[in-house]
Amino acid sequence: MRSWMNKAIVLVCTLSLVGVGLMTTGAESPTVTILAFSQGFCWPELFGSTGLEGTNKLTQLEEEMGVNIEIVWGDETTVRMKALTDLISHTGRYDILMVGTDGGVQLYGPGGYLEPLDNYIANYPNKWFDPDTVFPKFLDASRMPPGGSLYGLPYYSFGAGMLYRKDIFDKYGLSAPETTEELVDVLQALKEGLEEDGIDMYPVTMRAAPGEEPSLDLLGYVYAYAGYPALFEGGAITEEEIRETKALPILNSEDFKKGFEAYVNICREYGPPGISNHTWVDMMNLYAAGKAVILMPSAINGYAAISSTENEDVKNNSAFALAPVGPGGKRIQSFWAFSIGINADSKNPPAAWKVLSYLCGEEAIQAFADRTGWPNVPMRSVLYSDPLVESFGMDELRLNEESIEIANPYYFPYIRVLPDFMDKIGTACSRAVAGEGIDAVLKDLQAWALDRMFKAGYYQ
Repeated sequence: MRSWMNKAIVLVCTLSLVGVGLMTTGAESPTVTILAFSQGFCWPELFGSTGLEGTNKLTQLEEEMGVNIEIVWGDETTVRMKALTDLISHTGRYDILMVGTDGGVQLYGPGGYLEPLDNYIANYPNKWFDPDTVFPKFLDASRMPPGGSLYGLPYYSFGAGMLYRKDIFDKYGLSAPETTEELVDVLQALKEGLEEDGIDMYPVTMRAAPGEEPSLDLLGYVYAYAGYPALFEGGAITEEEIRETKALPILNSEDFKKGFEAYVNICREYGPPGISNHTWVDMMNLYAAGKAVILMPSAINGYAAISSTENEDVKNNSAFALAPVGPGGKRIQSFWAFSIGINADSKNPPAAWKVLSYLCGEEAIQAFADRTGWPNVPMRSVLYSDPLVESFGMDELRLNEESIEIANPYYFPYIRVLPDFMDKIGTACSRAVAGEGIDAVLKDLQAWALDRMFKAGYYQ
């Protein structure tokens, strides 16, 4: 997910501003340290618009908790490396970690690097965080294995959907597609109409840059077309299932190929030039500039575009729809939570729990919604808060809630090697979108997957 909304596999949030000199509450108080990117975007009510200011709210919170709160910022790559080094070396330099539900939870939770949070929720309740206010799906997504220990709390989160230009749809007599078949028909009609009228827009913007990023969306297509998570034989999604049944990867099977091919072909036929190198930032910028009619299925990127654009047509004519249903009877997925956890080697886990409770509590989530204007929040009370109702209206917010209710967080496997799979699948997508043959790409991907799973000892 990257600078702002990065679906970062590891974003360690440790509340410590090295070299910034924020005021503390006294030497006798424990210090909780956050390592984070998204400087100035995450929790500016505490750290200011630059991330370096140390607000009155921060001072008040420190005094109330009896904790010194500090934060270390860095660019994404640096933060990931610092987080990885700290976790593997067990030094416990950083207390609070943003792990993400597309790799971090799966890798670091069962590896013993993150503190399980169920005990804290049950035995150390506080005024900042109430689990009953959170959409259950976003907590479920931070459990490893599914139904197991909770390793993170969500800060912002989203389910699949599409943002589209209703004025352009109306111009060509189109309505939001309910199925993937209708989606292709809509895209073709848009392509023909835009070309005939000489309008400088592309029917759709998606992402297909090398690396893990496209996988969150592409695997949602695989799920919709196959009707199940078609990465392993029998749809196995847990390590226990894979080990017990010896389920092999099926990344060159027809079930996997159908969704992979659909995603690649939509990018090729209806996306903008250079889409094989496009990230979520490119999606956002194209839609914000009024150059794309549809953005999907990570609609959060479209909401980011609306909040940043100066294009009045984009601001005034964007609408949200649920992601289409595929041939397998399932809706396209794109589900993620910016989840934050506690380093298992934290020197002050009780203090870290209090800080984490604020960071993912209703007050902080409301501050996020007020600041960004995005409806991509993990709490119903915030989703239907006055600022969001005023911006989007009840109907659109209800659709956003429905996108969460019908989501399946487990449309990809919850296994420790998931980060490797996300990276390789995303890169395979990029290669295919750039023009390589799909069969050859999937053959290479399957060979890699078999080798990786055998080397990881899943079939011993």
